[in-house]
Amino acid sequence: MVLPRFLSRGMAALLAVAPLAMARPGARSQAENKASVEAVNNVTPYNATSMNLDQIVSALAIGPPAALPQRATANDLRWQPSLDFDRDGCYNVPAIDAYGKVAEGLPHNWVSVSSDCRDASDLDNNNVYARQRCNGDWCVYLYDYYFEKDVAIQFFLDVGHTHDWEHIAVWVRNGKAEYVGASQHGNFEIKAASQVRWDGEHPKLVYHKDGASTHCFRFANAADDAIENHKGVWFRGPLISWNGFPAGIRDILAAHNFGKANLALKDASFPGTLSKAKPSAVTFDVNLDVGSPGTP
Repeated sequence: MVLPRFLSRGMAALLAVAPLAMARPGARSQAENKASVEAVNNVTPYNATSMNLDQIVSALAIGPPAALPQRATANDLRWQPSLDFDRDGCYNVPAIDAYGKVAEGLPHNWVSVSSDCRDASDLDNNNVYARQRCNGDWCVYLYDYYFEKDVAIQFFLDVGHTHDWEHIAVWVRNGKAEYVGASQHGNFEIKAASQVRWDGEHPKLVYHKDGASTHCFRFANAADDAIENHKGVWFRGPLISWNGFPAGIRDILAAHNFGKANLALKDASFPGTLSKAKPSAVTFDVNLDVGSPGTP
């Protein structure tokens, strides 16, 4: 059950949707959930001068879907990145549950960068998604992470967005990781494996706020071993391979419109994302599977 928190005065602009916050999440339609998000996104200083917007979001916040149980291929697990999350941002959470309920996201206007999206429970209720493509001498492993919002300017009319998908690509040849790509505002920063810090065979990356811009992944440095997430470890969430979803659930996720954010694993986006993440030294057909992606 979503338990509303104390709200300050000035709730007139939200009275029409506030009752929705009292409902059990599973009992609410997607249309009702969307109305809650849009209501807060549309609040301005002129209709909320005496209320704390973070408190409003907390009251109307829609919990993320329940995580799917891990079901991943051995190779997808082998190269899965180990992450930390700077404190000025969210944790990734599940994008869909076993019943096909897709995450509704959180408002991004007039709120802080991490309100309602950086709870310790988000690391216990977590999913990461992966898809492999192999041909020639190479296999690439693309990992997708869903975040409920991406705030650039907190407590202001924001240029960010509800929903965020970020991606990490690991390029492997002859059983050895040779390159890693980190998504950054629609493109990728690519580094040779020798320039990347590793947790065993797992590249270390950090989800962070990129200056005055929105959030993205960056490669970890030595100082990042002072972990900032609630677990206190380099974190890897339960992984779902492309062929590891329950029947029909993957199709629902791939068909969903996440607005400005993009699920890179879906057929319509996968080749283009691999093109952006491909090192110039790699010869690879982004449209061809040879023995991939595999089934858990």
